[in-house]
Amino acid sequence: MKKAIQAIVTVAVCLLVALMPRIARAGGTLYLAKGGQQGSELPLERTDVQVDVSGSVVSASVSQRFTNSSREPIEVIYIFPLPQRAAVDAMEMKVGARTVKATIAKREEARAAYDQALRNGQRAALLEQERPNVFTFNVGNIDPGAAIEVKLHYFEVAQFDAGTYDFAVPTTVGPRFNPETVTDANRISPTYSQNGGAKLGVRVHLDAGVDLEKIDVPTHLVDVARPNAHVADVKTKNDDVPNRDFVFKWRVAADTVKPAVFAHRPKTNEHGYVTLILEPKHDTTPTEIAARELVFLLDTSGSMQGPPLEASIAAVRKAVDSMGPNDTFQIIDFADVASQFAPRPLPNTPENRFKAHNHLAHLTSGGGTNQLVGIHAALSTPGDDMRVRYVMFFTDGYIGNEAEVLALTRREIGRARIFSFGVGASVNRYLLDEVAIAGRGFAEYLRPREDAKKLVDRFYQRIGKPYLTDVEIDWNGLAIEDAQPAKLPDLSAFSPLVVHARYAKAGKAQVTIKGRVGMRPFATKLDVVLPESEPNNAAISRLWAREKIAQLERHPEGMSEDAAAITRIALAHDLVSKYTSFVAIDVVPRANAIPGTMPSVVNQPNEAPADVDLRSAGGTVAYGSAPMPAESLARAELASPPPFRSGGCAGCMTSSAHDPVSSGAGLLGCLAGVAIIAIRRKKRGYVDRSTP
Repeated sequence: MKKAIQAIVTVAVCLLVALMPRIARAGGTLYLAKGGQQGSELPLERTDVQVDVSGSVVSASVSQRFTNSSREPIEVIYIFPLPQRAAVDAMEMKVGARTVKATIAKREEARAAYDQALRNGQRAALLEQERPNVFTFNVGNIDPGAAIEVKLHYFEVAQFDAGTYDFAVPTTVGPRFNPETVTDANRISPTYSQNGGAKLGVRVHLDAGVDLEKIDVPTHLVDVARPNAHVADVKTKNDDVPNRDFVFKWRVAADTVKPAVFAHRPKTNEHGYVTLILEPKHDTTPTEIAARELVFLLDTSGSMQGPPLEASIAAVRKAVDSMGPNDTFQIIDFADVASQFAPRPLPNTPENRFKAHNHLAHLTSGGGTNQLVGIHAALSTPGDDMRVRYVMFFTDGYIGNEAEVLALTRREIGRARIFSFGVGASVNRYLLDEVAIAGRGFAEYLRPREDAKKLVDRFYQRIGKPYLTDVEIDWNGLAIEDAQPAKLPDLSAFSPLVVHARYAKAGKAQVTIKGRVGMRPFATKLDVVLPESEPNNAAISRLWAREKIAQLERHPEGMSEDAAAITRIALAHDLVSKYTSFVAIDVVPRANAIPGTMPSVVNQPNEAPADVDLRSAGGTVAYGSAPMPAESLARAELASPPPFRSGGCAGCMTSSAHDPVSSGAGLLGCLAGVAIIAIRRKKRGYVDRSTP
C-alpha cells in the first residue's frame, strides 16, 4: 500500500514539474497565465516623467499609476530604475482625490509601518533603495477596479563633457548575473514582459541660461518647442514602451563652461551649502604624451548576444585602427572565464592589426558575466612597466556583485586607467560610472547600431593629453567643511570640476584650484561668495548629501561601511538610501476591510530591455497577472531569485512558452530521475522500510 502511495505522489510531482511552464514567477510570487495573453492585466498602467533643467541642475518627478483590474485588493511590488546619481528627496501617494505625503524613516521602521498599515486595511506605499540606481515600490491595498498613483522627486546634476550636457532617464532594469556572494539577488532581479501594456511619457523643460545651440534626443521621437533662445520644451511624440533609456543632450553657444558658484543657506544658524563648477583649461603639447599600452576588454556573456556585442566589436575595430604608431595593445574577452588575444601586448603593426581583426571576427557570446575575472585579467596581464596602461572596458554591466567588482578595481588599478563603455539601450550606469571613478577614467555610453567613431575619437583625444592631476582647492580661509568628492579626481581636457561642500559661516575670498599637468604646475583662481542667507537653490543641499553618501559607500577595502553616518545624513536631508525609505499611509482605511487580512501580491514585471536576448541573458519572462490568494504566499519571502547556475546566467532555466514537447521531456526527466535515485539508493545499501 505504501509503495502505491509513493508511486502516486511521484507521478503527481512529476506532472506538476511538467506543467510549470504554465505558471509564471515574478520575484517569487506565483500567478497564472491568463489565456496566453501576456501582460493583459498587469497593474502598471503608465509612467510619466517631468524634468525641469535650470543651467545644469536637473529636477525630475516620476509618476507611476497602478490599476487593479482583479476582483480582490492587491499589493503591487515593482523593481524599477532611477538615475545612478539621483538624490531622491520626496514621495507622495494619490488615492482618489486625496494626496498623502510620504515621510522618511529608517528602512526597517518604514517597512514595519507599511506592513502594519496593510494589516489594518489601509492603503500604503513604500519606496526602498536596492542599489543607487535600482529601487522598489510596494503599493498596497489597491481596491478592485481602483487605481493608486505614486510620485517621487529627485535632483541630479547633468553631465558635461566635450562641450555637451546630458542626462538619462532609465526605464527598465536589465537582467543581473548574481554569483552566490550576492545575498539580495531577489531584490534586483525583476521578471519581464514583452510589450506588457505599460506606457511611458517624458516631458523636459530646459532653461539653459544661455543661448542653446543644439538639442538631441537620440533614443526617442520627440516634439520640440523653442519659446526663446535660452529655453526648450521637449516631449515624447507618442506614448512609448519603457524598454530603453531616455537620453537627452544639449549644447550651448558658449565654447566652455562658465565658472559658477551656487549657494543655499535657508537659516543663518545652520550650515550653508555651496556648489562650485568650473572648467580648468589645461592644454599641453603632444611631446608630453607618455608611451601607451591599450587593453581592449570585452564582455562576451550571454546578455551581450546580438546587437550589444556587435556594437562592442565595431568599436574595438575602430579603436585598433586608430592607435598611435608607438602604441602596444592587447584584447581580452570574458564571460565565465577570461581569455586574451596574445601572451603580451603587441606592437601596432599592420600584421598585428590584421590578426586582431581576425580574432574579433570569431568572438561569440554566452555564459555568465564574471566581471571579476575580466577586470583582474585587464589589470594584471603582463605588460611594459614603462608604459601607461589604458583599459577600454565594454559591457552592459548586468551584474549584482557591483561592490566586489569595485573593490577589486580599487585594489588592482595601480597606474592604469579604466574607461567604461556601457553598450546597450538600458545598461547598468551605476556600475559603469563607479568603475570609471575607481579607475581614474571616464564612462561613456554606446547604443546598439550607433556609429562608434565619435566615441572612439573622444577616447583618443581624452588620453592624448596629460590629465590635470594632484588637484587641490585652497579655500583661502573660507569656513568650508566636508567638500565632496573628498579626493578630487584627475581631470581630462574635456571635463569640468564639480565640488559640493558645506560652510559654517558667511565669507568672501578668492580660491585657488591647483594641480599638475605632466611635470608642470597649474593654478587658476575663482572668486567665491558664501552668503549669510540664501533661500534659493535648495537642490544644493540634497546634491551635497547625495555625494557625501556616495563617498561613504566607496569605503576602503577591509573597512566596514559607516551605516550610521549614511543614515544620519539621509534622514537629515530627506533622502532615500540603502538604510532609509519613504513610506506613505492613507489614514482612511478601505471600506469593508477585514483587519489582519493581507492583499494578494502581484509582482509587476519590467519591460524586456531593447536589443537584449532574454533567454541568453537569463531574464525570467512573466506571462500574466492574475494574483494568487495571499494565504498561499509568504509575504516575507516574496522575491526569491530566479534559478541560478553557478558559472552561467541567472535565470537560464526559464521557459519562454508552454511547450508540450518540453513538458513531456520534463515528465520523462523527472521519472528518470526518480528511477536513478532508486538505483543509487539500492547500490548504496538503503533499505525500503515500507517493506513488511
